[in-house]
Amino acid sequence: MIDREVTVHRNIVEQMLMNARDYIRAHRSVAIKVAIGVSVILVLGIAAIVYADYKIKKDTADFEAILDEYRTTYTTNIQEHNESFLRTVKRLQAIADSSYFGYVHRNGYYIIAGLYFNEKDYATAARYYEKASQYASPLFASLALQQAGMASEYLNNADEALRYYLLCESKYKDGYNIDQILYSIGRMYALKGEYYKAREYYNRVSTEFPQSFFAKKAGQHSIFLGALENEKKN
Repeated sequence: MIDREVTVHRNIVEQMLMNARDYIRAHRSVAIKVAIGVSVILVLGIAAIVYADYKIKKDTADFEAILDEYRTTYTTNIQEHNESFLRTVKRLQAIADSSYFGYVHRNGYYIIAGLYFNEKDYATAARYYEKASQYASPLFASLALQQAGMASEYLNNADEALRYYLLCESKYKDGYNIDQILYSIGRMYALKGEYYKAREYYNRVSTEFPQSFFAKKAGQHSIFLGALENEKKN
């Protein structure tokens, strides 16, 4: 009888699996520890996802419930109204401060700012709008900075309003409200007596956004300021 050596040729996948099996057999204790570690990581990951989903839903539900309660407890008594308002914003802020993702995290401070704005507490509203711009989507972040500028205008603080508008321009050049932001920057420079800078921004509105609602007004203001500058020279 002739002895023959038989060689079994395996493909790459089979060979890798065989090598992995041999390694596990040779390092059984290490393999078990790795398997346990991977299982723990998977369990923790799933738990984190489940908790995050629960936290988002709970924060949103609690936030909206507080808002609904505030809206439905209208009173003509000024003291009662003020107490209700302060109690509401305090509870809303507690939820917003403890949220790290989801609807409340993105929009909580913007909503709180709006409540202060409606109460004509423009200084506090501006601070919350600026804070909201750090968490909100680009759309609402640009709106938040615009609202902060408007709140500052109500306080007759042109410098602070200009700061917010310039910040909005620098961060959201392609924002849907950029034409109005440029127009507002022009207005603030005009109020400060910096007519050259005001005309620069008015002209940008007219040339970059000719179809904008603010384009015609910007052009008219630019002509008016140009006339003022010529009078000063003469």
